[in-house]
Amino acid sequence: MGVEEALEFVDNLVFLQTGEHLDKTQRIILRNLWEDEKRTYQHIANSRGYTEAHLKAVGAELWHLLSKVLGAKVSKSTFQGVIQGFRTNQQSQKASQIPNLATNGTKPQDLDSNFVGRDRQIAELHTLFSRGEKVILIQGEGGVGKTRLARKYFKSQKFNFVLELWMATEIQNLTPVESVVEEWLRRYFNEEPGGDFGISLERLRRKLREQTSKIGVFIDNLETALDKNGKFLEYRRPYVELLRVLADSDVHSVTLVTSRERLRESSLEVYLYPLEGLDDEAWREFFSSCHINCDCTILSEMCSAYGGNAKAMQILRGAILTDFSGDIHSYWQENSTDLLIERELKDLVASQFTRLQQIDLEAYRLLCRLGCYRYQDIPSLPIEGVLCLLWDIPEKKRRGVIKALHDLSLIESKKGQYWLHPVIRDEAVSRLRLVGEEWELVNRNAAEFWTKRVAVVKNITDALTALEAYYHYVEISDFDRAGDVILQGRGKKWGTGLPLGSSFYQLGLLQKNFSVIKRIIDNIESPERLIKLYNILGYTYRIIGCIREAIDCYKKSEEILDNLDIKLIKISVLFNTG
Repeated sequence: MGVEEALEFVDNLVFLQTGEHLDKTQRIILRNLWEDEKRTYQHIANSRGYTEAHLKAVGAELWHLLSKVLGAKVSKSTFQGVIQGFRTNQQSQKASQIPNLATNGTKPQDLDSNFVGRDRQIAELHTLFSRGEKVILIQGEGGVGKTRLARKYFKSQKFNFVLELWMATEIQNLTPVESVVEEWLRRYFNEEPGGDFGISLERLRRKLREQTSKIGVFIDNLETALDKNGKFLEYRRPYVELLRVLADSDVHSVTLVTSRERLRESSLEVYLYPLEGLDDEAWREFFSSCHINCDCTILSEMCSAYGGNAKAMQILRGAILTDFSGDIHSYWQENSTDLLIERELKDLVASQFTRLQQIDLEAYRLLCRLGCYRYQDIPSLPIEGVLCLLWDIPEKKRRGVIKALHDLSLIESKKGQYWLHPVIRDEAVSRLRLVGEEWELVNRNAAEFWTKRVAVVKNITDALTALEAYYHYVEISDFDRAGDVILQGRGKKWGTGLPLGSSFYQLGLLQKNFSVIKRIIDNIESPERLIKLYNILGYTYRIIGCIREAIDCYKKSEEILDNLDIKLIKISVLFNTG
């Protein structure tokens, strides 16, 4: 029995007896020990970011739980044998011992296995409220799981009732907060609202202070009511007063607000709780619960490509089951180069771009411009690489535009480096290409940034960084300038410095020379550039022992040289030819 099959088998057994699935930490312990029973808690702790003491405590509880579920003594050293023995003994009566959930008309994913990987967040929200926070804003990108987390929290904490406010996605459809408060007073507190909004709010405050019941307040999709500065729209300012009541330290309620954007009302005490995507362990748990055979490498690639987005995870699940009969290998092989192939995914990402375009055009333009970068050989940018795309924004405002994107979780950053998730980059570059003049100007600015970034090539990273400019020129079909990137001298060798192409073969990046030069050489118009490129290409062939190809390159250089008077280059060509 493989590790994925074992985890699914044990999880089903535990759920049938306890009504709960294995949590993330329990699954990590089982997975690691099933793969290698000699692994220690210390080894697992070091690789997963836990403490040894914590894993030992969780492990002890896990063995106790499995002992009850399996009806036999289970320990760290015996659990694998006990599980396999139980599976063997029950194989013939598996249908009766482990009922098929479909017989009850229920699919596996309906048993809340859609909610995975958020145990830590539930615990953190509980801790925040326990220490006195009254209003917490869960902020994150669309589809990351904000709403599901909030609803799960209220359900897990057994609130007596929850006051809900679902914000419309279109500004014109926003419900006036006065109407919301009136409905809450009548429906939940049997209280008539006052003729004035201020009076109604005071009655709500009084009711929330008097209540001994456990009351939750849930406000979903707050971003619709916010402007680009994170403040409430002018005609929705009364929402500020409602949140002020909910943040009152004496009310017996707690409030969760979800939003793609941050709230920046200085008069309000609202705790910001950024929510990131799920990790690959959560994705693996989710796909396993749907009976999709999980490949660790593929799952990690998918999770990384989609930033751990929970909605993307669910959409992909449906596509894999429906269109590929659960074959995740075939799905990823066919679609890994088109991350927005699923219409729902494209709509989800597009909605974030459209919203940004409506509220903050400067940030929207920057996001689209950032799509020009490849994020491949050099996976991230220093802030200078972002700032160079803001040539039309006053210098004092530029960092504010970058921060706006960061606050919306549309640009990632760590230790001064910036990048886009692949799905965001795909949408950004597709929109940028629609504006021809902008596309060319953005790529030229980016190319100039990379060119200035490296003065001397000291190592492979320097060489690959300098080469990034080449790709930008190729994108706009400026092949002569792309050739200049390969030919530009850096350092002090030969007076003008060593060409980048020469640095490549010195660093052992011979295939890189072949790929970049052969891609453009038929489109080079300048004879001088063409000669130099053939010279570098010929020398690279010579290094790997392809003498015939090397001679062909040198002969082409000589043919061009016959019509030119460039003595220094001719000497170099003749020397290389021998």
